[in-house]
Amino acid sequence: MDIQQVKEKALEEYYPGQEELDEAQQIFGRISSVINQKYGLESHFAGSASRETCRKGDKDIDVFVLFPEDTSRQELEEKGLKIGRYVFEEFDGEHHVEYAEHPYTKGEIMGHEVEIVPCIDTDPEDITSSVDRTPHHTRWVKENLDKQQRKDVVALKAFLEAQGLYGSSLKTQGFSGYLCEILVAYYGSFEALIEEAKSWEQEKKIEFDDSGKEFESDFVVVDPVDSARNVAAVLSKENYAKFIFEAWKLYESPGVSSFTREEDFDEFVLKQELNDRADLLVLEFDRPEDEVDDIIYPQLRKLRRLLEKKLVKNDFRVFESGEHSEQVCRVFFELDRHLPEVEVVKGPKVFHNEKHLNEFDSKYENTFVKNQRVCGKVSREFTDAQKFLKDFLRGEASRLKEKGVPGQLAPHVEESKFADALEGEEEWLKYLYRKFNCVSQK
Repeated sequence: MDIQQVKEKALEEYYPGQEELDEAQQIFGRISSVINQKYGLESHFAGSASRETCRKGDKDIDVFVLFPEDTSRQELEEKGLKIGRYVFEEFDGEHHVEYAEHPYTKGEIMGHEVEIVPCIDTDPEDITSSVDRTPHHTRWVKENLDKQQRKDVVALKAFLEAQGLYGSSLKTQGFSGYLCEILVAYYGSFEALIEEAKSWEQEKKIEFDDSGKEFESDFVVVDPVDSARNVAAVLSKENYAKFIFEAWKLYESPGVSSFTREEDFDEFVLKQELNDRADLLVLEFDRPEDEVDDIIYPQLRKLRRLLEKKLVKNDFRVFESGEHSEQVCRVFFELDRHLPEVEVVKGPKVFHNEKHLNEFDSKYENTFVKNQRVCGKVSREFTDAQKFLKDFLRGEASRLKEKGVPGQLAPHVEESKFADALEGEEEWLKYLYRKFNCVSQK
């Protein structure tokens, strides 16, 4: 099969039928009517369901309530929540408040996950927040994608999901739905995107019109609605590289399996994989209460980078590392855990002046020459990576903050412990299974 054929097979599984799309539109219409009759405000149907770029069974309805431009931030938040509560009470739906740039209401209505989000109805050049930008994104997609391209967006989402690359959360650092829509619109089809993406360079910029704007990121996709914004800003360099590699694999050997993510894992295979690797140190501690992933994961990455830097500085070789958070937080390092008792310290080359030689020789005993340098031997303070980390993380939260441990994690890191990698919950084991690219022999 070629790429188009495997795409069509994938769409049979992932693209919703017209009845599902119509149902979402009808529910939005009923909600919109209730809001207009009670509060005199218009609503905008946002999200992938409104654009017909949703996957089968998503059942998400995003209702953006349009407030006049002169609405204050306080009125927007207070009245927005009031409208949200009213809507869910009218439809007997359970609901709760969530927070992004400002609070909004989320819950369930007629089997669909519904969000009631207040925003300012303004022109693109006067946008002040991401929620104000969303209605413009919806209009742009509707104007720039035909029916087949909308299906291609769903194929792209399924492909990315299968590789663990779909989602713009700070946990995933992948491709957002809007980014998928832009890429398909820019290249014209899923097949054309894959053919081009397999040859993308490290630095790549995609834009419909020359914005003249410079961005710090290597991979830039300029928002056609807001030229000062990089839609791909959250995408990590690692995930950008993975996408190029997976696009190349799909181009070279098209197969339906590229659109399917295997969620099951073989614990025996994982155990064998860990046995074949270097030592694995897993630092485990309680997850801060009431913190969302978009707060937790940046702090976990900061902690992991800090500890990895300290390990490498003390001569421990780190081969792989990562972070994960569900019920608890974990940071892990695959490394050579043990070092020799004696460390060789490199000094000046023998060709340097006598002053340098005298200084080094007086500082170290048993000096000798290796590779034209004077060297000395010293006893290491730490030969065990676990003991080194334990010593570094010893102390109260205030002291840990001074060492660079993120503030919200510090009180919990203070009570951290080293854990057996295979004793965690299933989501953690699945994470390791994917992280180490395990392949089941079933």
